[in-house]
Amino acid sequence: MNTPPAWLTTVSHLVFLVSSFGVVVPLAIGLRHWRLLFPAGRSIVYYFGFWTVEALVDQWSRKVLHTNVYLYHVSVLVETWLLGWAYYHTFDLKPVRRIMPWVALVFTLVALVDFFILAGPHQLNRVTRAVQVVLMLIMVMLYFEQWTREVHTGSPWRNLMFISSVGLAVYYTGSVMGYLLQNGAPTLTQRIISLLIDSTYNVALVLMTLGLWRETAPPVAPDEGPGA
Repeated sequence: MNTPPAWLTTVSHLVFLVSSFGVVVPLAIGLRHWRLLFPAGRSIVYYFGFWTVEALVDQWSRKVLHTNVYLYHVSVLVETWLLGWAYYHTFDLKPVRRIMPWVALVFTLVALVDFFILAGPHQLNRVTRAVQVVLMLIMVMLYFEQWTREVHTGSPWRNLMFISSVGLAVYYTGSVMGYLLQNGAPTLTQRIISLLIDSTYNVALVLMTLGLWRETAPPVAPDEGPGA
């Protein structure tokens, strides 16, 4: 077996802990400024709230049940629902908004079939993950297309959904092959794959946290510094 070196295991574990419990920071920001957030922003806060609970359940499941594979089935489904809900409140095209609930229903059926028939609760849900990535990247691209049609006076880096979309694009494009090749074996290749997945998620985490912070922060006057 191609065993990973100890330093790589340590680094991978630290990056994993950051990706698991770093979600508390944007959750705290969102809850503190809840009244300032639009529905899309509140969906993002719900998203981080879910991942906070999932991180605790994941740690418990690893220690008590000695498995956390079933959580992949739950997290992919809930993650897609919550992010999809955020984009639903953001899109301005009625045909897109009209079709999104039906797409969510079909995706839910795919996830259930994957859980009960295709993969089962003890195997990774590669089919659902692949479909999720396609759907999320479509929503990200639709958002950026909408952004180019709109007239904006401020910096996009003060807009929560813009910053979040950049982060999500990095995460889903950077991790999709890792998820499809992941098998949970304690090998060097699998350790590198896990590190890649967690690292790309941390990029999205940092950007989405920045988005929540800048969305709720008081506007900066043009002469007070760059990036206003």
